[in-house]
Amino acid sequence: MKKIIGVIVVFLLCFSIYAGSANDLALMVGSGSFFSPSEGVSFSYGVSVGLTKRIDMSAVFLSELTPHPFSRNMVMVELSTTLMGDRNTESKVAGVCVNSLLSVGGFYRFDNKGAGVYLGLTPLSLGSPITCRRERGLRTNVGYDFVNNKVIVTFSPLDIEIYLIGTYRDWF
Repeated sequence: MKKIIGVIVVFLLCFSIYAGSANDLALMVGSGSFFSPSEGVSFSYGVSVGLTKRIDMSAVFLSELTPHPFSRNMVMVELSTTLMGDRNTESKVAGVCVNSLLSVGGFYRFDNKGAGVYLGLTPLSLGSPITCRRERGLRTNVGYDFVNNKVIVTFSPLDIEIYLIGTYRDWF
């Protein structure tokens, strides 16, 4: 199972390097939880790469902070598409700055060796690559852990993406 997940991650990374001309790169940080906020505080961090005008790929880590720091960790690789318009116009004109995202991806949990797939929805996304920043609000993922035969639910009230490449500075 680890080899299959490794091959999929390498394939997605290679695909992202050669895909489209919407070349933007963002660092992502946010809050999150594995099942419910009562189990402790977690945070998410990762990178997001723009593949096309509507699709981006993200690699996100979710780590528990309390009660036992970094005792539960999860890595998620996802493809997200915008539902209300282009997130990037590949020019100095900003894309749709108020959007929603639909995501599909896979995950691997380090604490119990769980792995599976998930479907995610971000009902509110503010910003675009050209503005150097995008906030994802109320991000919810529901998936199935094939190894442990469990349903996985993750929730993040707010994720912030800071764009390093593909911003207004690259067009002036």
